[in-house]
This record gives sequence, structure tokens and C-alpha cells, in this order.
Amino acid sequence: MTVELVKAIKEAESKAESVVREAQQEARQILRDAEAGADEIMKNAIEEADNKAHEIVRKAEEEAKDETEPLIKKQHDEIARLKDMAADHMEEAVTVLKDKVVKTDADH
Repeated sequence: MTVELVKAIKEAESKAESVVREAQQEARQILRDAEAGADEIMKNAIEEADNKAHEIVRKAEEEAKDETEPLIKKQHDEIARLKDMAADHMEEAVTVLKDKVVKTDADH
């Protein structure tokens, strides 16, 4: 009976060691899976943040364009108006300059 008891204890210890080894292997595998999952989550989070940043920049550029277009149009209109005014007075300016040149030459 003692031999059987020792055998049973050794078998139980062997099974326990086997269970511990399997548990350790499973724990290592769970850890590897968790690390891989964490890497994937981090990669996805970085990608999502990058996409959001690009979207924010795109919207800001669009808003800036919307705000500046009326100002640019106003400036173009002002330039056109000034050109028209200058063209309207061109003949008068040429006459004034011609008269000054003729007067200056006549005075010498």
C-alpha cells in the first residue's frame, strides 16, 4: 500500500508539474497575444490621430480660403477700379506732362 501511495503521489506531482508547464506556456502565449494586440491598437490609434489631424488641417485651410476669397475679390475690384480711373485720366496726364516738357524746353 505504501508503494502505491508513493506511486500515486509521484503521478500527482508529475501531473501537477505538467499542468504548471502548460499554464506557463499558456501564460506566455497570452502575453504574446496581448503585446501583439496592444501593438495593433497603438498602430490604429496613431493612424486615426493622423487622419484626424489631416482632416483638421484640411478644414482649417478650407475655412481660411473661404475667409480670404472675398478679401481677394475686393482687392481685385479695387485694382480694376484704379486702372479704369488711371485710363480715364491718361489723356489729361499726357497733356500735362507734354505741356511741362514743352515749357521746360522753352525756358532753356
